[in-house]
Amino acid sequence: MVRSGPAVGRHVVGSALVLHARDRISAEARSLALGMAGDADHDIVLLDLHDALPVGIWETVARELPRRRRGIRLVVCGAAPDVTALAGQWLADRLRRPVVAPHGHLVAGAAGVLFVHAGRDSGWVRHRPGRNPVWTGKRHPRPEWDGAASAYLSTSAYRVVEPLPGGVWLRDTRDAPGVTRHWRRLALSVPCQPQVLTVVLGCPETAPLPLDDVARFWRRLPAAARRQTRFVAYGPVRLPAGAPLGQALADTLDTPVVCYSGLPVGDPEHPRIHTVPVDGGPGWQVHARELGYRPRPWPWPGTAACLPHIVSHRTPEALGEVVAPRVHRYTDDAVVEILQSGLWVRPPEAPRHGARVRARLADPDVHTVVVDDADPALVPRLRELADDLVARLDAATRARSVLHLASGITATAGPASESADRPATGNVTYRFTAFDLGLDVPLRPPTEAPPTALRPAGPVPVGTGPVAFPPVSAVPATSVPVCGPAAEPLSIQSPPDPEARATPGPDLQEADRAWLRRVPTDQAAAAAEEVPGTLGEEPHAAAGTAAVRLYLSPAGAGLDAALRSGRPGRRISFARCVAAGLDRLPVHRGPALLRADLTVDRLRAVAAHRTLTDRGFTNAVVEAVALPGTVDVLIWSVGGRLTRMLEPANGVPVRVLFRPGTTFKVLAAVDPAPDRPGRLFLRELVADEPDRDHVPFDSLALTSLRQSIPQLTATRHDATLDAADLGRFGAIPGVR
Repeated sequence: MVRSGPAVGRHVVGSALVLHARDRISAEARSLALGMAGDADHDIVLLDLHDALPVGIWETVARELPRRRRGIRLVVCGAAPDVTALAGQWLADRLRRPVVAPHGHLVAGAAGVLFVHAGRDSGWVRHRPGRNPVWTGKRHPRPEWDGAASAYLSTSAYRVVEPLPGGVWLRDTRDAPGVTRHWRRLALSVPCQPQVLTVVLGCPETAPLPLDDVARFWRRLPAAARRQTRFVAYGPVRLPAGAPLGQALADTLDTPVVCYSGLPVGDPEHPRIHTVPVDGGPGWQVHARELGYRPRPWPWPGTAACLPHIVSHRTPEALGEVVAPRVHRYTDDAVVEILQSGLWVRPPEAPRHGARVRARLADPDVHTVVVDDADPALVPRLRELADDLVARLDAATRARSVLHLASGITATAGPASESADRPATGNVTYRFTAFDLGLDVPLRPPTEAPPTALRPAGPVPVGTGPVAFPPVSAVPATSVPVCGPAAEPLSIQSPPDPEARATPGPDLQEADRAWLRRVPTDQAAAAAEEVPGTLGEEPHAAAGTAAVRLYLSPAGAGLDAALRSGRPGRRISFARCVAAGLDRLPVHRGPALLRADLTVDRLRAVAAHRTLTDRGFTNAVVEAVALPGTVDVLIWSVGGRLTRMLEPANGVPVRVLFRPGTTFKVLAAVDPAPDRPGRLFLRELVADEPDRDHVPFDSLALTSLRQSIPQLTATRHDATLDAADLGRFGAIPGVR
C-alpha cells in the first residue's frame, strides 16, 4: 500500500524536533526553537505550518512521530490556536501518547519561557488518549507559583491583574494602545523565575494605581505565593504622603514585603535589576537589588517610614574587600557603602547622619554617588576617590552617575527614618472593619484643578491632622459671589422629641402597621400589590416594604418636610414603617450625590458644623442625574439603602435613601467658581462611631469623594427627574 500525503522536512534545532512543510524552516520557527527551554518529561515537537494546511498534513506528522510512552509538548507556528488544540487531542488518540498543547496564543518570553495567554482557561493543556483534557499551567518551564498567577482578574472598575510570562501586572485598563506597548516590553524582558513571583504595579502614562487594588489581589494569593512575591513599581502608584512604595505596601497589607529596586531583566537565575524612569524605559542597574519593609506600629499618614532592609545586593567589581555588611574597603582611609540610591564614599567610621543618607530613595534617572562631608578637611580626598570610583564603573552606570555631598542629601532626605516608633500625641482612631475600608466603588481620577477651599468658622478638620493624600488648602484665594437675594438665616434641625423620632423599635408596633390600613384604599392597595414577592412574603415585612413603595411615590412627597419640622403628627407611624422597610433593601457603600441651592454664606455656615443629623429621609443618587442647584453635596455612604427594587415606574432607580436620624460628618466645603458649582463633602457615621475631630477614614473618604466627582456630575441628558422628585434631592441633611 502506497502512503500518500505531503512531504515534511525533519530537523532537530536546539531542544526541539522541527517538522516543516516548506523547503526550509522559517525564521520564526528557527528563532523559537533555538530559544526554547528544554523539557525533561516531554519530547518538544515544533510544527512549522505557515502556509495553508495541505490535505493529509496531520497523518504525515503522525507518521514522523514514533509511538512511545514519553509525552509530547506540541508547538505550532502559523496555525490558529484552535487548530493547535484540536491537533493535540487528535495526535494523542492517534499515537497513544500524552500530548501537551497550548490553548490560546503562544508568547515566547524572556530566557525561553513559553507563555500561553488568551481568554479564560487559556494555558498548556494535557491531552490523553480517550480522556478529557487537563489544564497544566500557563508557563513552560512551570514555576512554583504558576497556579497563583494564571487568571485575568478585575480588582475594581478600571484596574485588573493580568498574567505575564514572568509574573503578573496590576494596571489601569484605559489607554489600550499604551498598555499593549508596555505589555510587550514586560513579556519580553521580565524573566520567569522558578521561586519568585514578580508583581508589577502600575503602567507609565496612566492613572495612579490605588493600594486598595493591590490589597484585593493580595487577599487572593495563597500563603506560599505571598512568600515568593516581589513587588516592582513600573508606573505611578497612589501613595500616602511621605511613604515609599514598600512602606506603604507593608502598612496596607499589614505584613512584611519585599520590593525589587527596579525591573528584573535577563537571566532567571541571576536577573539584572534596572530602575524604571517615568516613560517605562530601562534605567541604571541598581546595587541594592531587593528592599524589605515591615509594617509600622502606627502607620498613620505623616508618620516617618522605617529604614528598609537591603535583602540582596550586587557588588561592583571596582570595590574591595568586605569590612561590614554592604561596606567595602576602597583605600586605607576610605570605604564605599552600597545604598539603595547608589554608592557612598565615606571614612571608615560611619557618620552620625548615616540613617538619613541610607534613606535616600533611588532616582530612576541618576546613579547617586554620595561624597561624605561631615569632616570638611576630608572632602577633597573623598571627592578624588569618588571620581576614581565612577571612572571604574561600567560605561552605562558611569554615564548616569552624579556626585552629591552628604550634607545636601541629609538636608533634603526622603521620608524614611530608623526610629518611627511613637505616634503624635492626641491621635485617636476609630476602628473600621476591613469591609468598610475596602472602597470597592468604581472611581475615576479627578479631571479638574484642586479647588479653593473655604475657611470654616468651626471645627471642620480640613487640612489639619494627618492626611493620607494632598488635602484641599484651607486658605481661600478669592470668594466667588453667588447671585441672588439675601439669604435667610440658616436654620439647623434640633433633635426631635422622643415621640417624633422616626426610628422603629426592635419590632414594628401594631399601631404603626395599622397606619397603612388607614390610608386611602387605592394608594395602599397599589403599593402592597407592587411589592416584589421576595420582599413581601412575611406579613410584617410586607407592611414595611409597602410603606417604602408608597413613600417613593408622589404620595410620600410631604413626609420629609413634616419630619424636619419636628411636628410630624400621625405621619410618624408612616415614617417608622418606611424606616423598617429599608432594612430589607441592599446597602450602598460608596459615594452619593444630592444638589442644593446655597449662597456662599450659607454654605460656610453649614461647613462650620462638625456633624449634621437629618430628622427626615435623606435622598441622594449614586449615578449621574440632571439635578438643579449651586452646590454639590457628596456623601460617603456606609449604610444607605438602594431603592431600585421598590421604585415605581416613573421613580428614580439610582436613588439611595438614608434613614431618619442618620448623622453625617462634615469633611470639607469648597467655594463655587464660575466654571463649577460649590462642593460640600460629608461622611455617614456608623451608629456606634464616636464623634472625633479627625480619624484616618476621613481622609480616605474625602479623597474617594473627590475622585467620584466626574462620574457623579457628568452631563447626562437621558437621566432626568420628574418635577415632583426634584425637591427630595435638594435638601441638605440637618438643614431646614
